Amino acid sequence: MSEKKNVVSTAADAPAVEKTARKTAKADKAAKTTAKTGKTAHRGRPPLAPEVYVEHGGKQYNITDLVDRAKADYRLTHKVGVQSCKVYVKPEEGTAYYVINKVSGKLDL
Repeated sequence: MSEKKNVVSTAADAPAVEKTARKTAKADKAAKTTAKTGKTAHRGRPPLAPEVYVEHGGKQYNITDLVDRAKADYRLTHKVGVQSCKVYVKPEEGTAYYVINKVSGKLDL
């Protein structure tokens, strides 16, 4: 008789196991969808784009504009896309130096 009880309890546990498996499958599918689309939990909100300024000697320089100018200057002579970009600002000299894809350049502020 103890064998019948085991069979009955196993049969009763089977629907619970199936429900858990379904929930796990749904969670995995949702995670794959999020990974494929690259969307985050913050839907409808654009990514934060900070504005960075440097002030020196009574003048103000927008760093975002300097980065855009550096990329434009690089693209004038190179057809390869920008893989890495570093901008060094020296306001006391009135210049900004950049290194894009191991190619250096100089911009006047």
